Amino acid sequence: MNSYITVKQVNHASPILLSIPHSGLKIPEEIQVRINPKAKRIHTDWEMDTFIKDFPFTSISSKLTRYIVDVNRSKYTSKTSTRSIIPKYDEVGNPLFKQYPSKAIQQQWLKEFYTPYYDAILEQISLKEQNFTKICLLDLHSYDDKYFKTEKIIISTRNEATISKKSLEFIVSCFEKEKLSIQVDTPFKGGNIIHELSKQPNVEAIQIEIPYSIYLFENKLDKNKVEIIQEKLLNVFLKIEEFYTNF
Repeated sequence: MNSYITVKQVNHASPILLSIPHSGLKIPEEIQVRINPKAKRIHTDWEMDTFIKDFPFTSISSKLTRYIVDVNRSKYTSKTSTRSIIPKYDEVGNPLFKQYPSKAIQQQWLKEFYTPYYDAILEQISLKEQNFTKICLLDLHSYDDKYFKTEKIIISTRNEATISKKSLEFIVSCFEKEKLSIQVDTPFKGGNIIHELSKQPNVEAIQIEIPYSIYLFENKLDKNKVEIIQEKLLNVFLKIEEFYTNF
């Protein structure tokens, strides 16, 4: 297994699979000489892997910072796209690298860090398909809500392209029963992980974005808040598990 990908196999007997692509902070030693030390890396999904570590579901997470290789971006971006897999600038326009990697190095990084993440997900899906008709991939993220006009949990489905209407309605109802404020597909439509994996015939997928304000304090888990939101989200995920178990 790639040393920058963690697969925590907790429960084979569950149709739920968790993905945490943006909580990683590591920069490989051989890449550190390339990075611009003045660049910021503030839009990390801080502590998301720790947040769900006790949840009874298999999870896949990336230890690598998204500012080296972003596994939630598509290979098939246009020449004008600012959301490339290997980003060039931080949020305020500082170059992330002293010298942006050549095309040959980019291909090596994709082979080493990008493709293995998808391979790991597909491997776990294959195992679960032996027991379940339908698998639900929950791609977990967080966002700094001070930059957006909302403090709600965002459920992203690429405008219902990654999940059936029936399944989405059920999931929305689960959040509502736990009195968790949500909105769907705005301001985030969902990234490449749910887009690609939902193409698998037996997979439905959603992206879930949790606002920083309800679980973090200065980029660390807020002990005064986190237990409440953990309990509520776990209840939601367990209900989703039951739904897909009986699919």
